[in-house]
Amino acid sequence: MAQENIKVNEEKALNMIEQLKAGGSIKLSLKPRGSFKNYLANVWNAWWFYVVIIVAVSEVFLVISNVRTGPFLFLRIVFGLGVLGLIPGFLTVLVLFPGGGVNTLEKIALGIFLSVLISVTVGVVLGVGPFFQASNDIILLTVYVIVVDVIASYRSYNFLKRSQ
Repeated sequence: MAQENIKVNEEKALNMIEQLKAGGSIKLSLKPRGSFKNYLANVWNAWWFYVVIIVAVSEVFLVISNVRTGPFLFLRIVFGLGVLGLIPGFLTVLVLFPGGGVNTLEKIALGIFLSVLISVTVGVVLGVGPFFQASNDIILLTVYVIVVDVIASYRSYNFLKRSQ
């Protein structure tokens, strides 16, 4: 509207859109079609779901294979920082606040804090017995990440479904 010099405030534009929607001229929908399975099958809806799983599983393979040189060491470091320092907490924040209850900066800050807290907790739990090894730590964190990733995706799906 700004390109054609049409002067309309946001409220009037929203009313016009609602009238067009009510009249059947346009159809607006953020509502996911079908089931949760269909929601996940559409990569554009849940691309972050797949990225998180790829990063977490790749980190498990890199740690178990004990990569120490070359470009795979760089990937191990980057993925490790993500799995230890950002992903678990960020997914936990997405589970707690599936909608827009928190802005992006707050989500990142809470995500980093919770990731450190979750990683330390996993380390302490594994340190109680003879299980404290890098492979055990990353396997347990990956299991946590995958479970919380599915829960966060489902909460996001339900939020989109209820928003319409």
